[in-house]
Amino acid sequence: MKKIFVVDNDLAMCELMTMAFRHRGHEIVACCSPKIVREALENGQCAALLMDYHLGMGESGVGYVRAWSSQFGLPPTWIVTGTPGAEDLREVEALPGFMAVISKPFAILDLVAAVLAAVVPSAASAPALEREAGS
Repeated sequence: MKKIFVVDNDLAMCELMTMAFRHRGHEIVACCSPKIVREALENGQCAALLMDYHLGMGESGVGYVRAWSSQFGLPPTWIVTGTPGAEDLREVEALPGFMAVISKPFAILDLVAAVLAAVVPSAASAPALEREAGS
């Protein structure tokens, strides 16, 4: 079964994303390791990807997204960052599958709705109040 993947070195952000997506009934894997996502992309098990821009230790989510795009193609993909004006973010905006740069802070329910609209066709057609109520 395909899952939504979150890569972030901030454990609190991973927990927030996990709670928000599971509350809406969706499988999610939140992790600090891009290696886990790479394996899911190789195996066709990644339905969507939320990638942190600053992964720590000098690593950038942009590099991974660029590489994965050329190796596997991207599922619907977002980069989440507190520095949305970073120059290298422009490099990924035109990649097939890349959806948007999400600026921190953000409204978690809006992000969940955007991801689910891209991943679950019926989520986009349900009225907003029904989506928020979880019906």
